[in-house]
Amino acid sequence: MERKNTIEKEFKKNYLYCLKKININKNKNIYLVSNLKKIGRVKIPKNKKIKLILDGIEKVVGKNGTIFSPSASMNLVNSDVLFDLKNTPSYKMGPLAEMIRKKSKFRSLHPYWSICGYGKNANILNDVSNHSYAYGSPWSKFLDLDVLQVNIGIHPSKAVTLIHHIETIFGVPYRYTKEFSHKIKSKNKIVLKKFYMSVRYKNSDIEKKKKLNEHYFKILKKQNKLEEIKLISGIKIWAFKMRDFFDVSSNLFKKNLYNYLEKEPRSKPYAK
Repeated sequence: MERKNTIEKEFKKNYLYCLKKININKNKNIYLVSNLKKIGRVKIPKNKKIKLILDGIEKVVGKNGTIFSPSASMNLVNSDVLFDLKNTPSYKMGPLAEMIRKKSKFRSLHPYWSICGYGKNANILNDVSNHSYAYGSPWSKFLDLDVLQVNIGIHPSKAVTLIHHIETIFGVPYRYTKEFSHKIKSKNKIVLKKFYMSVRYKNSDIEKKKKLNEHYFKILKKQNKLEEIKLISGIKIWAFKMRDFFDVSSNLFKKNLYNYLEKEPRSKPYAK
C-alpha cells in the first residue's frame, strides 16, 4: 500500500510540474484531447489514473478556468437512435472524455459532433448553431475565447478537429454541407430537428494527407507556438492556442484550398 501511495504521489507531482511548465495555469480555457494507452505502464488503477489526470488540470486552471472535451457520438449518423443531450455517451472519444462528459454541466446540442464542458465559460455551449463546424459552432466560440488545446498521449497533428471548422469557413470545394434530421431529447422534450455537418464528396479520389496535419504543426513549432513535454512515465503532453493554429492553417488555405489533401483530386463531382 505504501509503495502504491508513493507511485501516485510521484506521478501527481511530476504531472502538475509538467502542466505548469507548458503554461497551463490559472484561469485558462482548456480543450482536452487524450489517448491514454501509454498510461497503462503507470502502476496505478486505471480509473484512479484518469481521475488524477483530470484533477491535475482542474487544479492548475482553478475555479475561474474552464475544461472542454469532445463528446461526439458519430455512431448515431443515419440511425434512429435518440440523442439525449444529458445521457447519450460519447463514442470512441476515450475514458477521460467520457469522465468529463459525465461531470459536465453543459453540452452543445448536436447529435453527432457535440462538445461538453464545465467551469467559468462552459455556458457558451448553450448558444451554438446547428452546424457541427461552421460559424457559431463551438469551434468558432473557442477561437473567440482563446482556448488552449491540450493533447495528452496523442500528437495534435492526429487529433485537431478544428481543421474541419477551417475547411468549412474557407469553403473548400471537396466538402459540402449535408442536412440531417434527428430526434433529440433536451429539457425532457423529444423533438425532430435539422442539423448540419460538412462532409466530403464520396465519388471522388479525395485523399487526406498521409501525415494529416503535420505541416501546420511544423510551422507552429518553428514559431515556438507549440509546447511539448514528457512525463517521467513517458507520456507526452502538447499544448497550443487554437487561434495560433487557425492563423497558421488559414494562411495556407488562402494560398491553396487543397493544402489539407495529399493532392488535388482528379475526379471532381463538384466541378462543371
